[in-house]
Amino acid sequence: MPRSREGNSRPAPEVKPVAATDVLPLRQLILRPGKALAECVFGGDDAADTGHFGVFVGGRLVGIASICREAPPGAANRDAWRLRGMAVVEDCRRQGLGGLLVHACLEHARQLGSSLVWCHARTAAVGLYRNAGFRTVGEEFVIPDVGPHYLMTLTL
Repeated sequence: MPRSREGNSRPAPEVKPVAATDVLPLRQLILRPGKALAECVFGGDDAADTGHFGVFVGGRLVGIASICREAPPGAANRDAWRLRGMAVVEDCRRQGLGGLLVHACLEHARQLGSSLVWCHARTAAVGLYRNAGFRTVGEEFVIPDVGPHYLMTLTL
């Protein structure tokens, strides 16, 4: 992170693997407010090859993302991985932390032989994914109780 104008430096962000249970509180707070913690568990969270990542600033977990083996809607690609559960706390947004999480997830998928990564991107986050090389597929759609999204893909 850049130095502040006063010359003080902020702690450098650190992305590292975390347990599935570690991502649940931020999923609940940011992605599923008002839902029970159990409703924040996604299919594939407990798969042995699923990757869960957290970004820490000064020891504080401020962002999360998960990636699991899953074919995109209407496809049977066994080498595809789904990026999901991306969230950064509000006071840390627009600082490049989401991009660091996307990069960690993409590296995880590459190391495990992925040919394609996809996600259901919230409309407000499309730019983040485009900056990482994803492209939109189809029209905007609404996930009930969550909001507007686009299907986005990235060929590795």
